[in-house]
Amino acid sequence: MSSDHSAFHCWADACLLRSCRSHWRSDRLLGATLCLAAVLITAASAGAADLAAASADSWASFRGTAEGTGRSKTVLSLPLEVRWKQQVSELGFDATPVIANGVIYLGDLDGRFTALSLTDGMLLWETTGSLGYTASAAVCGDVVVVGDIDGLIHGLSAADGTTLWTHESAGEISGGPTVLPAAGELPLRVLVGSQDASLSCLAVADGKLLWTHTIADQIRCSPTVAAGRVFLAGCDGKLHVINADDGTTLGEVMIDGPTGTTPAACEDHVYFGSEGGTFYAINVTTPDVRWQMRPAAGGQAYRSSAAIGMSDAGPLAIVGSRSRVVEAFHLEDGSRPWRQRMRGRIDGSPVVLPATAGSSEPVEVAIVGDAAGNVAALQTADGEILWEFDAGSGFIASPAVAEGCLVMATDDGTVWCFASEASDR
Repeated sequence: MSSDHSAFHCWADACLLRSCRSHWRSDRLLGATLCLAAVLITAASAGAADLAAASADSWASFRGTAEGTGRSKTVLSLPLEVRWKQQVSELGFDATPVIANGVIYLGDLDGRFTALSLTDGMLLWETTGSLGYTASAAVCGDVVVVGDIDGLIHGLSAADGTTLWTHESAGEISGGPTVLPAAGELPLRVLVGSQDASLSCLAVADGKLLWTHTIADQIRCSPTVAAGRVFLAGCDGKLHVINADDGTTLGEVMIDGPTGTTPAACEDHVYFGSEGGTFYAINVTTPDVRWQMRPAAGGQAYRSSAAIGMSDAGPLAIVGSRSRVVEAFHLEDGSRPWRQRMRGRIDGSPVVLPATAGSSEPVEVAIVGDAAGNVAALQTADGEILWEFDAGSGFIASPAVAEGCLVMATDDGTVWCFASEASDR
């Protein structure tokens, strides 16, 4: 990889192999008192009823939506079972899968970019020739945009992987692209950050560079976009607020050091953790720090991007840490209602969505994978584990969900697809 910031260490360590196990805690789920309707009522009262969420049939970018909320409208039916698994790569995956139109797209550390059927994992097409991919892709209609370790940003045909265009940056692409819709005279666009410290806005149709914004150090995160503004957390120790139309600076806020996490936007605030182990809520209209918390979790780095979840006391930022815990912070004041320990470090980012079991009412869960190979569904209200599975090898990449399926890629090169045993997919 190209010149990493000194505060960043290797993004993945070797994980101990463990035998696969699946454990279903039906009594806890059936006894859950927080149903989805109550969650939505609570969200409305807290002013967060209109949170952005990916559609039920796609997860087309790293955090599902441009706002980075990590939320989906698809419904999982617990307990999940292994629908299929495929050994795809020899070197493994750092990149998070994306899903659109029944197809999974992801690149591996071997330099292959593949398209797999969501139904059965069958290989639909692949491209080779890159040094490798650590960033997720983004699906923009008929075009898949992805950046690689070489610093090349590729526009590929979603149908067959044909290269439609290529844009060159001077540094590795570590963060997935964020899609901006066409507006007025502005075409469908994509934002991509690079370790050369630049954020590029490209036209999806032909890769034409529309504008560039440069900061003082590497960009490793996916940019977040809300209300015409781009929020970029950089390795220069700042949150940058940028005009999405032309790339001009609107403001910046100092933080305690570098970060490669993607901010989650909710109303006039963004939420994210730093490499220094501090979790921030930043008012982006002022802009300034609303609150910051350094949890009693050893102060280890956050490399997980937060998702926005709900509890009976209001909306939460849910995030994993390298201290082997998943934590929830109240958006209002940063207080922490729960903390759930996992078996391994958590570098991947949670995904929040509704889940059901049999005749039970839906509850909201956060799906999280850890470096020890454990994947779990945690109830967002209290952090209770409702379902878990041991894949035997670690997760650096984040979950992706669509069409009632959960897709995850491991550091040993395996792609897993989980779904309800009763699903008719």
